[in-house]
Amino acid sequence: SREDFEISATVQCVITDDVATAIDRYRPSTALYVGGMGAEEKNFHADLYRRMGYGEQVDDIGRLFRAGRKAEAVAAVPDEMVRETMLVGTADEVRDQVKVWEAAGVTTLMVTAKDVETVRALGALA
Repeated sequence: SREDFEISATVQCVITDDVATAIDRYRPSTALYVGGMGAEEKNFHADLYRRMGYGEQVDDIGRLFRAGRKAEAVAAVPDEMVRETMLVGTADEVRDQVKVWEAAGVTTLMVTAKDVETVRALGALA
């Protein structure tokens, strides 16, 4: 049964009042993973985003990235495409987002944080 195994997910975390800046900081890596990783015919990251409902955006980002138009590929990444795969916002918003991941079945979050302050803030959320 589902209770017999772990479901782990890796997630970036930024605790901030400035969500737009945090999303912009991660937009380039999303474009890279979607458009520049793997082969054109098989990119696991692109496939994941397609399953999430971003097929058209994935096609655009991939086409732009492969054409060497990386800045345009980055600009083509919608905010929600980044936001759905990270924890971002105030401490209370991040706490609520963790609950959403948990409700989806995730039992372990492998969190990446860029600074010690974020790690401390995450510890305080528990």
